[in-house]
Amino acid sequence: MKYTLRANSGEKADRLTTLEIKEEEGGLRLYYSAYDSSFYSPFKEDNEPIYDGCVVEIFFSPDGNENEYLEYEFSPGGLVWAGKIRHENGRRLTEMLDPRVPHEVRREGNNYFVEAFIPVEYAAGKSKFNAFRIERNGADSPYLLYAVFPTLCDTFHVPSKLATLG
Repeated sequence: MKYTLRANSGEKADRLTTLEIKEEEGGLRLYYSAYDSSFYSPFKEDNEPIYDGCVVEIFFSPDGNENEYLEYEFSPGGLVWAGKIRHENGRRLTEMLDPRVPHEVRREGNNYFVEAFIPVEYAAGKSKFNAFRIERNGADSPYLLYAVFPTLCDTFHVPSKLATLG
């Protein structure tokens, strides 16, 4: 399954980002290509708020429950943020997960490429996902947001924008 991300407004993206997802035994293999990046990420450790810099990320609900999903983020420097997100009574609750998932990040020029394996159960026709990219040029610059299924607002955490994988 191959996807090209759009600007989160729904318009054509000004930076190319692609994602290929392959089902493997024990989980999903992700292949991201993020072009024309500033590589901004002032963070040094996994599970820091790397989403305040440049990242690619996926939200994945194995059972299709849009209000509970896994989130994995990967920075151009190889850091990972992992969490389990639950939407309950109008609040978003986060449980941190072990960020040690097999992944590799490669940089070429102004582009970066992420290959990652996330250990999740996949149910064809039932599991849901959305995938994203955040690009920033620095701490004082705006967030440039891209999505497979744009949320049309300033956050990616819109459960109704998860769609069936496959």
